[in-house]
Amino acid sequence: MDNFINRRAELDFFDRSWSARDPQMVVVYGLRRVGKTALLRQFADGRRAYHYMATRLPETQQLRELGQGLGALVDDALLADSGFQNWDQIFTWLGRQKRRFGFIIDEFPYLVEANPALPSLLQRAWDQQLSESKSFLVLCGSSVAMMEREVLSERAPLFGRRTGQLRLAPLLFRDACKFFPRYGFEDRVRAWSILGGVPYYLRLFDDNRSLRENIRTAILDTGAPLQDEVEFLLRQELREPRIYFGILAAIAAGKRKLSEILNATGLSGPTVNKYLSVLQGLGLVVREVPATERQPEKSRKGLYGIADPFVRFWFRFVLPQRALLETGRSAEASLRVDSKLDSFAASAYEAICCQEVNHGLLDETTGRRWERAARWWTRNAEIDLIAQTEDCTSVLFGEAKWSRRPVGTNILRDLQEASLLVDLPSGATRRHFALFSRSGFTDAIKRETADRGDLHLVDGLDVVN
Repeated sequence: MDNFINRRAELDFFDRSWSARDPQMVVVYGLRRVGKTALLRQFADGRRAYHYMATRLPETQQLRELGQGLGALVDDALLADSGFQNWDQIFTWLGRQKRRFGFIIDEFPYLVEANPALPSLLQRAWDQQLSESKSFLVLCGSSVAMMEREVLSERAPLFGRRTGQLRLAPLLFRDACKFFPRYGFEDRVRAWSILGGVPYYLRLFDDNRSLRENIRTAILDTGAPLQDEVEFLLRQELREPRIYFGILAAIAAGKRKLSEILNATGLSGPTVNKYLSVLQGLGLVVREVPATERQPEKSRKGLYGIADPFVRFWFRFVLPQRALLETGRSAEASLRVDSKLDSFAASAYEAICCQEVNHGLLDETTGRRWERAARWWTRNAEIDLIAQTEDCTSVLFGEAKWSRRPVGTNILRDLQEASLLVDLPSGATRRHFALFSRSGFTDAIKRETADRGDLHLVDGLDVVN
């Protein structure tokens, strides 16, 4: 397919599964817009496979469509004309195929809505015939909660039948950059701070236009495709969107401690914890703890944040300006975005640096494999990035500066002082320091780097090169 970017690991997984001798039932899920359909089409291209996009049509019409599509694929005019009467006929047809055949059901939850017994019917078909066939079955869905409930949970009829599963995550920054080859490093970071790694969002920005133009046409202008995106997402995925909306709004407003969220929403502790757990499961909210916490899940230092960049941007710049946008005054709203976007991108730059360290950015230059890069803080100090080697014998301390001034030795001294406050793992004997800079480095710190092997400088686009 044209313009398909990365997903190499996921495609390799599909290739291995397709080549396996045994029948396969693969589950693919993830939030809307993340690129599941494009991935499945890329995989199916050139293979003996049928990709069916389910809708909310009545079941009889969907069965007819399936017959027509499968009949056309295998050149069976009778099947294409008569279609199927029920799911048992489809599974029987699939089980009789003499060689590998891929049957990809996209938006499987829609079919379950039309026929709640479908998972049980598929379970019976799998146990009685498909588990001995050449079938390659893919069940895909955007409703994360329903996919987990109907397919993945221990109580689901299909539990234990799947042979593999993929939860599709947004693209990494390095891959998102490929959507904007004409943008410079700074605009790529700004674009990431707005859109994150969701392919649908990324494709709405055109790097022949300025970032300001793209923000207006894709988000702020009347009728812009992303202006109501967050509300749409919550309504589609969650049963009580109003409560989730209130929690997200509180976090976006800076209420990051559990006690602050409780006060802002007026909800009880158990209620907020339940809803926060769902938001975390969806990848919309993250609970951060200092990087060196031994038992993160039990830490009392946890702070909640908006994990999805676009949700964060929407609550910061779209929701507060609804009155302007609803009256068509997007130009005025755009001015506020222009004035605040650069500072807004600073935290995205820090997250990008952590992401890249976790994916090997400094491994070759340091001769070590760094893992679990994350922020660290106390009441008196903060470090943008701490990472460790697997054996915990080496620790990396990093600072990411989204400043228009080159980073100098003063930043290194501050980082070194802060590192002395960190409770290191037992056995940690080596310290490394890394500075990440939007605007380069002073000659003084470059000279210092040349004289020591534990200091590493990462300048601008070097973060992804």
